[in-house]
Amino acid sequence: MSDAPILEPLNLVADFDAAGDFEKKHTPFIVVEQADDGYHLSVTVGHEVAHPNQPDHWIGWIELLVGDAAVARFDLAPMVTAPVVSVVLDVEAGTVVRAIEHCNLHGLWASEVTL
Repeated sequence: MSDAPILEPLNLVADFDAAGDFEKKHTPFIVVEQADDGYHLSVTVGHEVAHPNQPDHWIGWIELLVGDAAVARFDLAPMVTAPVVSVVLDVEAGTVVRAIEHCNLHGLWASEVTL
């Protein structure tokens, strides 16, 4: 993929491994661990390529959706917070979870996992 800005209304990267550095820097990377109390999800923006965390360029929020329902949202501040969040979801196997993040310069980026 190109390293040029994409800037669609919602940039959904289906294949993280095939993404370029620009996409990897912005795409929420979701790690899932199954546990007795549900699924532990960790979401990192800038998993392989660090995203800036400066006053003029940062991740403003990360949101998790189950279907069309928002189930968690984390608002982040530049410089003092890292774009890494964790949550436990009590949902059924086969549920699709989407993580969406907002970069103040490059808009909305998303990825999905099926639990």
